[in-house]
Order: sequence, then structure tokens, then C-alpha cells
Amino acid sequence: MQTRARVGVALTALAALLAGVGAPSTAHAQTAPAPAASAVSIQTALPAPVSAWSAPASDGSRPGWSTRNASVLRAPAAVVAPALASGASRLRVVTTRVVGGQPVVSTATVPAAQAVATVDRAQDAPGAVAVSVDTRAQATGYNDPIRPQQWSLSRLGGETFHGRVSTAGVTVAVVDTGVDGGHPDLRGVLVPGAQFLEPSAGGTGGTGATDPNGHGTHVAGIIAAVADNRVGVAGMAPGTRIMPVRVLDGHGEGWTSDIARGVIHAANHGATVINLSLGSDQPDVTLDKAVQYAVAKGVVVVAAGGNERLAGNRASYPAAYANVIGVAATTSSSRAAAYSNTGRYIDVAAPGDGIVSTYPTRLIRSGYARMSGTSMATPLVAATVAGLRAARPSLTVAQVQSLLASTATDLGVRGRDDTYGAGLVDANRALCTLRVCPAVLTWSGVSSWTPAAGTPATGVVTARTATGDVLAGAPVRVCYAPAHLGRTTCSDRRSDAAGRVATTFTARSITGVSVNYLGTSAATASTTHVTYQTRSAVTTRTGPRSLAVSVAPRQATVLLDRYDAYRGTWTQVRSATTSVAGAAAFTRLPAGTYRLRTPRSSTLAAIVTGAVSVR
Repeated sequence: MQTRARVGVALTALAALLAGVGAPSTAHAQTAPAPAASAVSIQTALPAPVSAWSAPASDGSRPGWSTRNASVLRAPAAVVAPALASGASRLRVVTTRVVGGQPVVSTATVPAAQAVATVDRAQDAPGAVAVSVDTRAQATGYNDPIRPQQWSLSRLGGETFHGRVSTAGVTVAVVDTGVDGGHPDLRGVLVPGAQFLEPSAGGTGGTGATDPNGHGTHVAGIIAAVADNRVGVAGMAPGTRIMPVRVLDGHGEGWTSDIARGVIHAANHGATVINLSLGSDQPDVTLDKAVQYAVAKGVVVVAAGGNERLAGNRASYPAAYANVIGVAATTSSSRAAAYSNTGRYIDVAAPGDGIVSTYPTRLIRSGYARMSGTSMATPLVAATVAGLRAARPSLTVAQVQSLLASTATDLGVRGRDDTYGAGLVDANRALCTLRVCPAVLTWSGVSSWTPAAGTPATGVVTARTATGDVLAGAPVRVCYAPAHLGRTTCSDRRSDAAGRVATTFTARSITGVSVNYLGTSAATASTTHVTYQTRSAVTTRTGPRSLAVSVAPRQATVLLDRYDAYRGTWTQVRSATTSVAGAAAFTRLPAGTYRLRTPRSSTLAAIVTGAVSVR
């Protein structure tokens, strides 16, 4: 005899209401009691509406675009250095000038050997406010207005992930409360789905593209909301096709038999991944059989780990079934959410607290809501799996599970645990295990970013693959561009056995240092550029109502500030021109606390000394 257990969505919606949007619908009313034969309960609260925020209005102050940028004052070689490090044979020098009250941008393409001279001339052009070397750019930050509120996407590197793999050929079935097919941020995302409900809740039939509850629409948006469309939010894997399979009613409840039908339908109609943001504490053989059928057909099934940690913490199904990826929820501080279930069935964790996504506009006027729960963490893992399957369609279910576990960021106690499973899912690391990604270059061992002139300046760049393996013996190009020389010097080298490349020079002026990893079969090319802000050494000597200063190398102007203890501010009171030897003296000073400053020059950084007492 078939078991028919009521199942509720694994959802905890917690949030503070944001101002400026319509009130939520009462569709999330108290749930109806489950049949006594196999009772389950759910945790459901109203979602919080979300609106896009806008930047504050300008205060009308002088426009910054019309003032000269430091690039007009820097040594031409320092401006050109990062581009020369790339090894390009021709460069585009860009000049921005103020003409007729507006910025005018012009470019000049020249051989690399002529770039420094071209920049030098551009800096002297009338009205020049910025000079640079043109660079290629690609979209890295989505323009969706609510994107800044999507901390989960930032944590998992959503833009980078999407930039590395297209999921346009992958279908994820969202077996849930349905998906709002008319939502503006899901336009063109849905493929035909299905509906499996008892007659009183709508019966069987339809395409699943209606959602009287909102939960399924929220899940779908986390996976595949359209990105860079200047509307709402962005999905973790935009471009993914969503198959809406409605198996839960307007209260977020349904029969396990209907969920089983939905899983079978998804597996038979082209789904690569099935997202199950729902659960029951009662195992059901019918649903288990359906899940195993999908797995046998090569479909990856991802399910919510449950939100009942504080209410018994019983295992949640289908997450606890064999061959299913069970997902726990983390907060923005990368800690387990208080409600997130623990257990041996938890495989990985993902952000699930305060997640902003799409919501039916008939329920919330803005069309967006913030919700929390393992229901929200699960689609982030499903989206990650979509990317992995897009990168390598031949991956088996077991290989996907192993890849997610081996590349996850360990959280909690060392190694696998029942709270986080293998750890926080790392979409980019998992993807870069399957395909070659740019090298990751990190700096360490820097003695000072503001070295005194005449002292050694050191730094070490370590080259690693995106998965953390060191790139030993890798080809690199190191370039130095000291401002006082007006030219760039480069040398080709190899990283050591630990993937390290040392950079060492004697600081004489502001110096740009570029390290360009030239690329191998293990990682593609990447570049890191830093600037050492070399400064003069300043010594002071106080006397009765006097202060003598020596600046080496010489800076022409020295400024004297006095501290106003009443206002708590520094105020410039004197200036002096230094001698050829860099010396200056201030006399007849009132007793007080002073400091010295030198303005930035074309070759040396500005200086601000510590406080000096004059009596």
C-alpha cells in the first residue's frame, strides 16, 4: 500500500521589513494540519519584501571629473609600466581632456617602445585631466539594482563562476510550489514543466509556471534570475533553464507521492539537476524509489537539509536518502544557521540566511523578498552543479558529489562534520578542477609599501592554480618602473619550487612593480601590479620656539601644521622652501604640537610626520 505523507517546504523565512514596498500577501497563512497517519510540520513565516536601493543625490559640489588626476603628474614610465608588463607590441594611450565643459576622450595606438613618449606628450595636452593606457574589460559586476544585497553571490564568486562557464544548455528542475512564469527577472528562463497535486489543490496538468505560495519562485531566482538586465537580482548560474514542477500547494505542503511523480517527470524530461527545497522527518519508500530512479538516469539530486535543529533535529528526507546531496545553511559570517539541521546526511553547506531573490509580484508588489532556510542554500548548490555539468557533461552523480566535497572550504571542526558536511561549497574551485583557470597571484613578505628613499624594498609573489596548487618553475615576467628614471625594465624568470618569485630593489622614487604569470597548461596568464610609494626620509630637531627639518632626497616645499586641541584638528600655519641640501627651519613658533608635511611630487610620495612638541 502506497504511503501518502504530507511534506512541507524546508523553509524558515526570517527578516526585517525593508521600507518602500507593498505588503506581503497572506498566502503564507498557518499551515493546515497534516493527516494523523504520517504527520509532519513545517516552519513558515512571512518573507520580507525587498526594494532596490539608490545612491544618495549629489551635494552639488565641484565635479571631480574636471580636476587633474594623479596620472597627469606621474612619471610617464609609471603610467605605462603595467601595460608593458603584458608583453603587448602595440598600446593604446588614452587622454581625457576638458573641452567645452565636458570630458573628451581620445586614443592613440603606438608601438610599445613609443608609449612612454606618447604619455609624456599627452600629459602636457591643454585641459588634460587623465592619461592612461587602454585596457580590455569584461562584465564582472552585474548591473542588477538589488545585486549589492546578495551577499551569498559575493561569497561564492557568482560573477566569476558565470564568466567561466555557460549553463545555457543545462536544465534544473525546481520541484516545489511552482514558479511565477511572468516574473520580469525570470523572463525566458522557464521550460515547460508539470503539476502534480491532489484534485482539491489543483490536480495534475499544466506547466508548473504558476506559484500561489512564492517559495518556488524564490528558489528559481537564486539559481537562474536573469543577470545584467538592470532588473532586480542575479542568479548564481544565469542562463540555466528552469523546469518548474509544482508538487506543493499554496500553503507549501504536498503529498510525497506527488513529489515522487514530479521527480520522475523531471528525470524523464531532460533535467540534469533536481532541486528539492522541501522535506519531511518521515522517510517514504515511494519518494526514495523516485529519487534513486533519477540518480540511475544520471540526474544529480540536491535537497534541503532541514530547518528543525532547534525542534528535535530529526533527519530530513529526501536529503537523508542515499545518493542525494544534503545541504546545510550558513550565515554571512560563515557559521551554521541556528535552525540548520545537523547529521551524517549533510554533505555540504551554502549561504542560506537572509537571501534575496525573486517572488511573485501578485504576492509582493516589488517582486523580491528576503528569506532564510536550507531551502535557500540548496539552489546555490544546484546552480554550482549546473555549472560543473555544463563544463563536463560526462560527470557521474558520484563524481559530482566527490568534486563538491573535495573542493569545499572546511568549516567548523577539522575535516568532515555533521554540521557543515565537507564545508562551504566553493563553486569556482570545483569548476577550476575541471578546466584551466587564470593563476592566482598573491603578495607577501613586503617590508613596506612606503619605503624611505635609499632603503631596500622587498616583496614575494606566489603563483597558485585556482584550486590552490603551487605553480613551481612557472614562467613569469617581472617589471620595475621607477618614476625618476622614466622607463620600465623587465626580466623573464621562473618561480621557485614553492611557486614564489622575489621582487627586490632599492627604492629611489615611486616605483610600479608588475609580475605577469605567462601561462602554462596548469593555469592561464594573469598579472598583478602594485606601486611602492617611496618617500623622503624626514628628520626634525626642536629648539626654543623653533623647529629644524631635513628632507632627503630634497622636496622643495615643507608644510607645517599645528594641532588645535580644542577642535581636535590640524591646521597649516607655515610653509618653507628647502635649501639645496633639503633643509628648512621654522622660528618664533608658539609653544604647541606640530607636524610636518611634504606634498607629493612626480617622483616621491607625500609625507606626514608624527607629532612634534615645541616649547
